[in-house]
Amino acid sequence: MSEVRYSIKIASERSGVSSHLIRMWEKRYGALSPDRTETNRRLYSDENVERLSLLYACTKSGHRIGNIAALPTPTLRQLAQESGHSGREEDSIPTELKSLEEQLPELVLEPFRAIENMDAEALRRTLDKSSVDLGYQGMLTKVVVPLMQHIGRLWCEGELTAAYEHFASAALRTYLLGQIQSFSPSRNAPVLITVTPAGQLHEFGAVVSAAAANSTGWHVIHLGPSLPAAEIAGAAIRSKANVVALSLVHPPDDPDLPAQLRMLRRLLPHRIGIVVGGHSAEGYRKTLQEIQAMVVTSIDDFYDTLNSVRRHGPDASFDRDPTNLGNASG
Repeated sequence: MSEVRYSIKIASERSGVSSHLIRMWEKRYGALSPDRTETNRRLYSDENVERLSLLYACTKSGHRIGNIAALPTPTLRQLAQESGHSGREEDSIPTELKSLEEQLPELVLEPFRAIENMDAEALRRTLDKSSVDLGYQGMLTKVVVPLMQHIGRLWCEGELTAAYEHFASAALRTYLLGQIQSFSPSRNAPVLITVTPAGQLHEFGAVVSAAAANSTGWHVIHLGPSLPAAEIAGAAIRSKANVVALSLVHPPDDPDLPAQLRMLRRLLPHRIGIVVGGHSAEGYRKTLQEIQAMVVTSIDDFYDTLNSVRRHGPDASFDRDPTNLGNASG
């Protein structure tokens, strides 16, 4: 009979080590080498699970993972016995896990774990709970945005695969766009277009902008990713939009994007303002100044900008200093 093999989710539950920490210990320290399926998914044996539990116990008793990761399992077993830890007590936390929890408050850690497990239903439940506890805008500001920023950092550092980043983006997109249906703006509500320009394939910042604007009473038309300037302008004119909100995330140095941005400003009536967010906005500073775009550096800044436009009319879009790019995010 062949030995039982477990998914990383089951190995995490049995060992007490988070999926994120398991991957970190494997990648950085070579602590263990699980088998792989034909599709490259990890498979853990009982011996792997025991080794994870022992490593966890030893780090809890003060050993640095870098010093013990290569030790044979019998040595780890002896160290764990000497420390008096079984590997499942909660009296202390390994340094690496503390670091993760310091970066992610419990509000964000819970949905992050749902994403680690690729559990869309668990993610929905945590976001629903955050909406009740914090309000919808609080959920966006304190949970969704920090969550995606953290996932983006892990992906860039090679600690999280593209599959998890794609799952998170897709699941959150479905959740947020679905929530938009629950808000009914008034017939006289100002209109906002959310979109990414041609070549910008990362849509999530635009989705968050759509959800944020809709929750404050704007009528939102979300066009999705990578749309040419002429099509964005046509949709904005036909819908009598007040503002076009663009998200610039990746790449930060597209040689074709400046021409698209200039064309968009040229095709749009002066009355329609352009708001730009995203951590790649800095890469297009000169062009954004040229087209007099309002650049927002956070979701709170985005709320403030929309409120200003709504109070003072479309010309408010040009009252702000267009050179204030800061570290645009979103």
